[in-house]
Formats: sequence, C-alpha cells, structure tokens
Amino acid sequence: MAKVIFMHFDKEKDGIYDAKIGEPVVRLAKEKGIPITFDPKDHSTCLVSVENISDEEPTSYMEDEELDELVKLGAITQQDADICQQFTVSPKVRIASMMMIKGDVLIKPFKK
Repeated sequence: MAKVIFMHFDKEKDGIYDAKIGEPVVRLAKEKGIPITFDPKDHSTCLVSVENISDEEPTSYMEDEELDELVKLGAITQQDADICQQFTVSPKVRIASMMMIKGDVLIKPFKK
C-alpha cells in the first residue's frame, strides 16, 4: 500500500489516503471526492504537481505519450522528458488522468 496525500484541492477532503500500488490516481480521487479535473481531451486541465515522499524514488515507467504531452503543454522541458526516460523517474508535473500510484506521494494542483 502507498500513502497518497491530496493537498489544496478541497479543505474538507484533503488528507492522507491509502492506495494500492498501480491504482490510477483518477480512481482514488473519485472515490474520495477529491475535485481533480479529468478531461481526457484537454490534458492542460488535468495537470497536478507530484512530490515523491518515500525514502527512495520509485522506478516509474511513463508512456512516451504523457511525456510528449507535458512537453507540448510547456509543463516540462524536452530535457526533463529525456531524463525521465533515461532514468525511469517521474517529473514533478503529471497528467492526473494518466498517472498510476507507484509509491508514497504528495499531490497538489499544478501552478505554473
């Protein structure tokens, strides 16, 4: 199990939740009533800031599609995307509708 902390989404619902490794963030957020936008057609509305809070960074394979979209949206640079691919780590910004829980994380709304 992983600990997922949702912060700054909703004062009443923000908190620490248990999640299964590999569980989609979308599913957990919907179950807990966390108001994250999940528009599969407009990924710019689904961006979240993600901070790993485990003792060590979990290996996090990401689809090229998500990295390409993050670069296209200006959320990360191409260099950041290349580093993520080379070292199989996640960037600090993710598309919520494409993200799976890989370990203990803090998730907040993305602010440019």
